[in-house]
This record gives sequence, C-alpha cells and structure tokens, in this order.
Amino acid sequence: LPLDFFVCFSSMASMLGSPGQGNYAAANGFMDAIAHYRRGQVLPGLSINWGAWAAGGMAARLDSFNQQRLDRSGMIAIKPEQGMMALGSLLSESQSQVGVFPINWSKFLRQFLGGKKMPFLSALISTEPSLTQKSAFREQLEEAAASERQELLTTHLRLAIAKTLGWTDAQKIGMRQPLFELGLDSLMAVELKNRLESSLETSLSSTLLFDYPTVEALVEYLTNDVIPLDFFDETEKLKEENVSTEYSDQLSDVTQLSETELEASVLEEIEALAKFI
Repeated sequence: LPLDFFVCFSSMASMLGSPGQGNYAAANGFMDAIAHYRRGQVLPGLSINWGAWAAGGMAARLDSFNQQRLDRSGMIAIKPEQGMMALGSLLSESQSQVGVFPINWSKFLRQFLGGKKMPFLSALISTEPSLTQKSAFREQLEEAAASERQELLTTHLRLAIAKTLGWTDAQKIGMRQPLFELGLDSLMAVELKNRLESSLETSLSSTLLFDYPTVEALVEYLTNDVIPLDFFDETEKLKEENVSTEYSDQLSDVTQLSETELEASVLEEIEALAKFI
C-alpha cells in the first residue's frame, strides 16, 4: 500500500532514557528503528520522540504528586496546539527521527551525579569543565565532628526520603520501617538513589533501596561501606575496644574453669545475690 506518510509517535525515553523504565525506552527505540529502516528503503518514515503532552497521553493521567515529579525533572508539558504545529512542520521535513520535548535543562541535568554531561547532548549543552564544587551536605558532613556525622546522615536520609514521598514531616519515617510500606515505588527508588548520589557525591547501586530498605540499614551501609569518613571518634572506638577486650578476658576465664569450679562460682554468685533479697 503506497503511503504519503508513515509516522510513529515515539517517546523521548528512547533518546534520553527513563529511569526505571528500560522496557518502555526499548519499545520506543524499536519504533525509531522502523522509521530509519523505512527511510533506508526509500519509503516514508518518521519517528517523533515526544515529551509529555499537557492534555493527553500517560503524563496527563498522572496524579498531582507525579506531575510535580515531572516538573522537578525539568520536563515541560507540550500544549496540544504546539504539538500539532510541530507535527505539521515535521511532515514536510526529510528527517527519520526528531525529538520534540521542551525541557528546563538546568533542572534536568541536576539528576546526574557530579554534573556529568550526556554525550548525546554535547552539541546542545556546554561541555566547558565546571568548577568542582562539593554539595552542601557533603561539605557539612566533612566539617562535622566524627561523633555527629551519623546523626547528620540519618536526618539527611529522612529528609531525602520525605521529599521523594512528598511528605512534610520527615520524623514520621521510622528507623526500621520498610520504605516500600510507606509508599515508595520503583520509580521513586531511582529518584531517591539519584538524589543521594548527588548530595553524597558517590555512586550508588541501582538496587540500593531494595538491598537496604530501611533508614537503619541505609545508615549502616553508607557509614561502613560507602562514605570514606570516620563516623566515630577515637575515644568511642577505644571504649568499644576496651569493653570487647574485657568481655573476651572474662569469657576466657570462664572457659578455663573446670565443671566443679564453675558450679562453685555460680553458687557463690547466687549466695551474694540472696543477701540483697
């Protein structure tokens, strides 16, 4: 069947990626490939990688909380009249694939650890090396006394989790409360992981929140295995070591007693306690 136009409504996800939606990005990438293939066969073919539409599509059906998340990422919804104008203009062009997605790039790029640039966008965004600047929280953590760092980190994690969930009271988040029971989903987990990577200035596993699903588990993991800072001062370390040594010595003394000596020792302790009853 001879066609005048063959247009695929693809998504910006196949151009820029979509955290937590690799399958969705791949499906749209398949449409892009079809358009390129048809052009190679001297047939009409155009794939438009749309951003979010304001009055239709998946983005328009999102609740207010997820709409706010889109806004925080820098994405600007396309008004229907703007989208139709772009479509009419592109039908007369010869490209196989075109992205149409209004974005606040400064907001969008904040998602990337250490201000890293995407090679795909190098022609659009300045690649001038930016001055290395520590995140405000990382700087605060490094300047704090070792004995204060764990509390600072715990508070920071609670605030980051609350912001991701859209909560105003971070103290409601219990130390051992599973985060997914609070409403965290897989997309929020990626958003939270990215937020922590930026504030802590360190790479984190994409399964971070699945492997360490409570504030307590996160704090223990980050302080012991990730952040290269001391979280306990030397005095506290010495106290812990002394207690451990004392306990080991006592245990060693007990294990060296014969059964008769051990029984006599226990009876002696019982008699001593009986005097206070």
